[in-house]
Amino acid sequence: MNLNLPSDINAFVKALVSEGRFDSEEAAIIEGVRMLMGREQLKAEIQVGIDQLDNGQHLDEETVFAEVNAEIDQVESTQQGS
Repeated sequence: MNLNLPSDINAFVKALVSEGRFDSEEAAIIEGVRMLMGREQLKAEIQVGIDQLDNGQHLDEETVFAEVNAEIDQVESTQQGS
């Protein structure tokens, strides 16, 4: 896949690489796409929760926070392994 990025985005990606934050422009773009994928997944999960609330389904706050913290831990361990 070849991408033609707008000049401001291209400059931003190049700066990230030159600052040593990424090994390559490709690695920076991949990370950006992964973040976008995560955002879309989160939006879908939020919609599930909204639908559940609309149907009268809900959990107590302790259960919710335990699940959220477990998911954060999983995401962080996955990102560290990348």
